[in-house]
Amino acid sequence: MNSRERVLAAIHHREVDRIPVDLWALPPVTDKLRSHFKMDNDEAVREALGVDLRSVWPKYIGPEYKTFEDSGWIDWWGIRKKMLGDFEEIMEHPLSNASTVDDVLSHSWPDPDWFDYAGLKKRCERLRGYALVIRDPGPYSICVLRVAMYLRSMDKFMMDLVMNPEFAKAVIDQVGQFYMEMSRRILESIGHLTDIYFIADDVGMQDGLMISPEMFSEFLEPILKQFIRQAKGYGQRIMYHSCGTIRSMIPKFIELGIDILNPIQTSAKDMEPAALKKEFGKALCFHGALDIQTVLSRGTPAEVKAEVLNLCALLGEGGGFILAPTNNIMPETPLKNILALYEAVRERKSD
Repeated sequence: MNSRERVLAAIHHREVDRIPVDLWALPPVTDKLRSHFKMDNDEAVREALGVDLRSVWPKYIGPEYKTFEDSGWIDWWGIRKKMLGDFEEIMEHPLSNASTVDDVLSHSWPDPDWFDYAGLKKRCERLRGYALVIRDPGPYSICVLRVAMYLRSMDKFMMDLVMNPEFAKAVIDQVGQFYMEMSRRILESIGHLTDIYFIADDVGMQDGLMISPEMFSEFLEPILKQFIRQAKGYGQRIMYHSCGTIRSMIPKFIELGIDILNPIQTSAKDMEPAALKKEFGKALCFHGALDIQTVLSRGTPAEVKAEVLNLCALLGEGGGFILAPTNNIMPETPLKNILALYEAVRERKSD
């Protein structure tokens, strides 16, 4: 099997020659891996690790970002940011002081013309043989709740959902329609070459939901249905990302047509892999599950390998599992633990 065949077999609950694997990591981690393998690019690192999926996303070619003396910048959503260590931190929320629907409509919204869709085909053709995911490796994969909170601030937008629902719906609509048009252009360009359409809207926290199921249905479900209907029209499988404890929402995700659930945050309440596999394993493919909070960052290589083997046995039986970290691997994670993750999968195959 090549990587694409392996991933598609897993998604469709067929037997695989080995469990497919993915890599999510912050730039300092891939820098460290490049140095270890004595390679000069991240693609070579993925090949060395045996990673089976690749992300494709249009390059930004729009207006030059406004920058500031403190090394900050304003991105294409109009959000002022600054790097603090290895992370982008939001310094100003452009809709922070907005209060009416007219304020939302008058915001300077991004234009789908600001992205290079023509260049996507060449990248996809270079990566034939891998499962291709329409996904921004940065913070702006297709989503609405996340961007709405970035624009407004998390606390204010959460209050809007309760106290000013028409305002909240206006923000969601503007964000959603931008992504619908962007997605249409991506899919028209490369939908015949890609396999997975990635939606990244967190609705879970460590021990509960971020918003109620009723709020999910009222505010998020309508635009999610549009995203999913459009992507499936181009033959895409749908991967949905939400950290935290989301078990109570999984039946709704299945109803919406989601095929792959990410990241299976096993450290969160009610997210035990064996129970999830038993209850939802016939309907979903699971992506992720290797905990970055404790196992990968604080364990020994032997403990990492043991957990990999455990997850492969629990979630991989009968297909339906793609092993990956539960989020981006952090810079403090020991290199030997990262290597142990991928070594364990190869060793399991050879047993």
